[in-house]
Amino acid sequence: MTDDRLWVEKYRPKSVSEIVGNEEAKTTFINWLEKGKKRKKKAVLLYGPAGVGKTALVNAASNQFGFTIIEMNASDTRTEKAINKVGKPATSYASLDRFSVETKGNILFLDEVDGVFGQQDRGGIGAIVNIVKESLVPVVMAANNTDLQKLKPLKRVCLLIRFHSVRIPLIITTLRKICLKENIEAEFEALEKIACNSRGDMRSAINDLQSSAAGKEILRVQDTVLLKSRNKDVGMDDLLRGVFSAESVGEAAALINQSNVDYDVFMLSVSDNLPLRYTDPVDLAVAYDIVSRADVFRGRVGTENWRLLKYFFNLLAEAVTVSPKSFKPFNFIFPPMRIMTLFWTKSKRAKLDVICGKIASKCHVSRTTAKNDMVPFIKLMIETEKSTPLINWLKLEPEEVTYLTNMKKL
Repeated sequence: MTDDRLWVEKYRPKSVSEIVGNEEAKTTFINWLEKGKKRKKKAVLLYGPAGVGKTALVNAASNQFGFTIIEMNASDTRTEKAINKVGKPATSYASLDRFSVETKGNILFLDEVDGVFGQQDRGGIGAIVNIVKESLVPVVMAANNTDLQKLKPLKRVCLLIRFHSVRIPLIITTLRKICLKENIEAEFEALEKIACNSRGDMRSAINDLQSSAAGKEILRVQDTVLLKSRNKDVGMDDLLRGVFSAESVGEAAALINQSNVDYDVFMLSVSDNLPLRYTDPVDLAVAYDIVSRADVFRGRVGTENWRLLKYFFNLLAEAVTVSPKSFKPFNFIFPPMRIMTLFWTKSKRAKLDVICGKIASKCHVSRTTAKNDMVPFIKLMIETEKSTPLINWLKLEPEEVTYLTNMKKL
């Protein structure tokens, strides 16, 4: 069976020793984790460039020592209410005192804490600081940039551990190992070009290796000729401002190619911001038509047809430059509304899934059938005065009954 996973997932480190580079940071983190209640700081803040092993270290250490990670992306979960909803329960139960392979406990991991900003924050940083002070379990945070004024309160309550870009020889060695496992014969010059292009970002290097070697048994240096040096300083906000104010398709495409943002999140962000960019309905219609074609190419790219990615980029560049001369500065929507909607409705969707599971088990149907064909009728039935036998038969909890009676049309 073909393994179509991205190589960054396929070869993700499973132990601390498998993480390449940043030996001092790794040692400092493990020493902090081992100290248990004797830690001087209840939290650590791992900081440094993207793709150098911060998140990988947290996952590998948790896997190696038996911790359970409760993970939040702080740049998506910005408000005090949202952070407390996940963070407080996760940190309310003390892990075992003894640090060993058998130890089971929680680690609260907040990624991208430097993404909490401005008016959208609404107490987010303060909520994180309070969670750290009250936590009974280790709290780990990660950030690319700690020089921001907003992070000063966090830095006071954290042990700061700095990560550096991974050295080029180490990246080359890692890429060579992956090529051996994938039965790919790679020229040293090709691996060197990919490693240098990554600018110390191991994740980017592995992604570039996979895209360059797709469908090949031999990777030659000419196969990497289309790779461009990545601009490690361009985040999503800067990228959106850059492409929407670009004066040509070529300028916008170059910015997208040189960035290292998530492609799918970027496409959703472009789609959300188009109505703010184009006041002319004709321009807006043209832009959305182009984005729909870009979406088709993104689906065709999948996890292996990387040669089509350039068409995806070019179409998005066309969508944001339909009428370059009409550009006027505006306030961007980010994160994408779809992602935020999914986040806020996650608990409701989980509750409905549990209810559908109970119906499916009793009625011997699939969860999908239970949701689409049976839930609407069960909702009507439990709203009657004689619904107790049905509720008891399905073993519905009081909050599940309340959810069904208050539920709007599916």
